[in-house]
Amino acid sequence: MADLPTLSLFKVALTDFAHVSGLQPNLDKSQIFFENVSGEAKRTITRLLNIPEGSLPVKYLGIHLLASKLSHMDCKVLVDKLMRRTTSWLSNSLSFGGRLQLLASILFSNQVFWCSTFVLPVAVTKECDRILRRFLWHGVGNSKKGGKVAWSKVCSPKDEGGLGIKDARSWNRATIMKIGWDICRRKVSVWTNWCYAVLLNNKHFRAAPITEACSWSWRNILRTNGRR
Repeated sequence: MADLPTLSLFKVALTDFAHVSGLQPNLDKSQIFFENVSGEAKRTITRLLNIPEGSLPVKYLGIHLLASKLSHMDCKVLVDKLMRRTTSWLSNSLSFGGRLQLLASILFSNQVFWCSTFVLPVAVTKECDRILRRFLWHGVGNSKKGGKVAWSKVCSPKDEGGLGIKDARSWNRATIMKIGWDICRRKVSVWTNWCYAVLLNNKHFRAAPITEACSWSWRNILRTNGRR
C-alpha cells in the first residue's frame, strides 16, 4: 500500500534486515513501481525511501517484467540467445550424440526459466523448437533443411522410441500447471496469499470464474483446471 506508515515500517524492515544479515540493499539498483498513485504521493515516497521511480518494461534476471500479455518481441532475447548458441559452436565436428547432449544440457536450460515464469506465445515456443530441431539434425539453428524424424516423435519418452526431449509448448504448459497446483494446495508463500486475497477473494482456486476482467496470464493459470 502507498501509505506513509506502511512504507516507514518497510524502511525499518530493510534496515533491520541489513543489520542482522550483513547484506546491504543496493539502492542504486532499486526502483519503485506505482499504480494509481498521485504524483504528490510518488514524490513523497521516493524521498522517504531514497529510491527512484521506475517504469515498465524493466529487466529482471535478463527478462522483461511486464504488466501486459507477453508479445513475440518481448521474447526476442530468448530466441536470439538460442540462435547465438547454435551458430557459435563448431557443431560440424560434433556427432549427432554430441549435439543431442548440448541440446539437452545447455539449449533446453536456456528456456527453463522463461517457461517456468511466463505463459509464452505459441509462436515463440514453435520458434524455439524449430531452432533446436535444426541444430539437432543439421548442426545450426538457422538451417532451412527439414528433420529426418518428426519433432513430436523426437520429443517422445525414450521408452516410446523418442529421445526424451521436451518441446517448449508442453514444458511451458506443465510449469504453468505447477503454478496452478501451488495455488490450489495453498503453498505457503506471499504470492499465494496475495492470489487468494486479491484475485480469488478467498474462494477456492477451482471455483474461480474466468471473466473478461482476468488478465491474460491469470486466465491461463485458471485454465490449468481444464476449463475454457
